Amino acid sequence: MKFAKTLERSLIDEDIPEEWVEAAIQYKSLKKCINKVVNELKFLGLEQNKLKLLINDKEIDIDDTNTNNPIVAQYTLHKASLNSHDIIPILKIILDFSDDKNITNDNINKICQEVKNKIEGLLNEDNSSSDDNNDEKIIELKEQNDGEIKVVSSREGSLSPPMKASTSPPLDPITSPTSSPEVQQQSQQPQAELTAVPTPLKLNTDENSISIEKRLEKLNIEEPHTKKREINIILNSDSKFFKMLDEELNVLDNLRKTEEDKIIGEITKISENMNLSKMKQADLYKWRELFKIYLDSEVYFKYNELNYKQKNNEQIVSSLNQFMNNVNKSGILTQFKKKSSIVTFNQFISMNFHLLKMLKFQTINTEALRKILKKFDKQTSLGIQNIYPKLISSDHIFVSGKSIAQSICYIIQNSVLKLIPQLDDYSCPICMSIAYKPIRLSCNHLFCVRCLVKMKQQDKMSCPMCRKENAILEADSSNLDLESMELMKKYFPIEVREKLKERDKERYRDLKGNSDDKCVIV
Repeated sequence: MKFAKTLERSLIDEDIPEEWVEAAIQYKSLKKCINKVVNELKFLGLEQNKLKLLINDKEIDIDDTNTNNPIVAQYTLHKASLNSHDIIPILKIILDFSDDKNITNDNINKICQEVKNKIEGLLNEDNSSSDDNNDEKIIELKEQNDGEIKVVSSREGSLSPPMKASTSPPLDPITSPTSSPEVQQQSQQPQAELTAVPTPLKLNTDENSISIEKRLEKLNIEEPHTKKREINIILNSDSKFFKMLDEELNVLDNLRKTEEDKIIGEITKISENMNLSKMKQADLYKWRELFKIYLDSEVYFKYNELNYKQKNNEQIVSSLNQFMNNVNKSGILTQFKKKSSIVTFNQFISMNFHLLKMLKFQTINTEALRKILKKFDKQTSLGIQNIYPKLISSDHIFVSGKSIAQSICYIIQNSVLKLIPQLDDYSCPICMSIAYKPIRLSCNHLFCVRCLVKMKQQDKMSCPMCRKENAILEADSSNLDLESMELMKKYFPIEVREKLKERDKERYRDLKGNSDDKCVIV
């Protein structure tokens, strides 16, 4: 199935809202734009198979002074300015026929000659230009109403400025992996034109770059004015393609921000509805049990793995369903004392499925972006699939920013889940029951007083967790964590009563000792 159909089907199957569908990447429109790029390249004699050969297979190596490849194509992308989102694509064609002999590959020679004749033929159509090689020759490509591409020899009325040699280092362009990194391009405004630069451009250099003049010197070209031509081509449709893609990614960025704000609003409402001061003790314990099941389900992240790896959409759906199944098996929902608790729980579930749908929508569009870039490369061989995402990585949060699940889960954790304290956060690491009465050592580790008394009786004075020396020996009544103790009384009353009972039983056993004597009543 064609991906355009697959994309439409995915949006329908996932029940994506209509306003989201309108904001999705318009794959069909972008594909049409790619077809126009292909037509413009064909018009210049740069068919897909030829560009693939020129860019990928037969690139000039500046260290190879014996190279016999007479033509090289290089495609670069860079931004108009540091703060701009506008992508400027430039296709540079370097024709070097200074050494016609010893070309052993007849196919390469034929293709190069065809491209040379086609491009130079277009340049020669400008009858009004001077024959002086120092004159800048510019020919614009324009698309007629019937879709035909036409060469316009006059620049009268043109909105795009001619290309000039840069006098300062340009913005760093991003080139295809196989293009030569030594040759840097000028910063240009998007335009539909073909520019011939007969003389070598002199660019400022640093230790990481080399001027075109040096490049010519390494290639042993004695007459660069006549033997070597460098032609910078700014096509019409590829600039439109990148502009259209940028606009669509901006729409997706705005949609993500809007939906993220909505989800945060839902979380805020849930936290407000969970008023602990009015919550009955029975409901408090049921919410604690419910949230423990939620945390154990690891709905969005695998917390037991390094870097909390995010699950894919299928795994998230499975985890959410498993959470619901475990909740239903526990019978919690039928044990809530107040109807408002059921309403709040339904809001909590709805918020999770809202987030899930947003994650699915993001995945669909990320795949659409990958596919359209792959389609661009397949039909043009210009190699942008890995270049473009790097260039826009700081511009569009929808496809390259921090996961929306990561930010939302952080808010859920701090705004909702922490409203109901979990027993694990207040347990003594020695006896594993509630740490009442809590003693916080100088190393900040918390233990119940009963366990620390036992440790001291056994002459164990170091912290059981971090082994800080004399941490137990130095503890006194000032180490009693009164704030934590009051919280335990408030939120864990049952556990506190059980702890006190266990303490009393242990004290009784200590007083009784090992004697088996029974009290006899006469």
